[in-house]
Amino acid sequence: MHRTGQKFEDFIEIVKRLRKGCPWDREQTIESLKPYLVEEVYEAIQAIDDKDYQKLAEELGDMLLHVVMLSIFAQEDDYFTVNDVINAISAKMIRRHPHVFAKGDAKTKEDVWLRWEKIKQAEAKAKGKRHKGILESIPRKLPALYRAEKVQRRAARVGFDWDHVAGAWDKVHEELDEVKSEIRNNKSETNSKPKIKNSKLKEEIGDLLFAVVNVARKLDIDAEDALQLANAKFMKRFSKIEKKLQKKKLTLAQMDALWEKAKASET
Repeated sequence: MHRTGQKFEDFIEIVKRLRKGCPWDREQTIESLKPYLVEEVYEAIQAIDDKDYQKLAEELGDMLLHVVMLSIFAQEDDYFTVNDVINAISAKMIRRHPHVFAKGDAKTKEDVWLRWEKIKQAEAKAKGKRHKGILESIPRKLPALYRAEKVQRRAARVGFDWDHVAGAWDKVHEELDEVKSEIRNNKSETNSKPKIKNSKLKEEIGDLLFAVVNVARKLDIDAEDALQLANAKFMKRFSKIEKKLQKKKLTLAQMDALWEKAKASET
């Protein structure tokens, strides 16, 4: 057995011992690991963003731990084993990349995508299952911005996309006008602020956010990363205001002045 293979076998035995000997591990189930699994993925993403590759190695280990734990839990209930997991992904990668492992031709990533979808359709048919549409197979649990971008990219693969960013930008203005219109309608009905739980307004704001993600995608900007940068920038600037608030109460005008000062210092 190759050294890496032996190390993997040893690691599986470590996890099995934890399952039997650790009170916390004994209590876990496939369902209970879900939030931890999500957390480990985000910690790995953070390490990538920080370019901390030693930390990334650690976080990938945590992700591997969860893969092995889930496989062991599944084996206990006779669902599948870790070997089934490895065999399934190996076979899938070979089957879906005939241009690499068999006689096939794919000169561009678009060719790969089209072939990938056709192979998925054939796989579903062979199993007697209905093939999910290219959008339906996108996980519902993805963060909204990530999911919006993935939905848009999948639609773009089959040509449902603007040729230029200008079309996507025009859509932003259109959706913004619809949000403004809905707010005006609510004010005219209530003579005050728009209803907080207005479903139509919520829908229009969702359309606006979706349109903004589309502009970002057309400009090759990751919308999730862009918003995280905005979050970090806001927090940095607000921390200057917070320091003053700890000493005395400030008016909105005073806080706004501190905000502008913090903003100016960045440039």
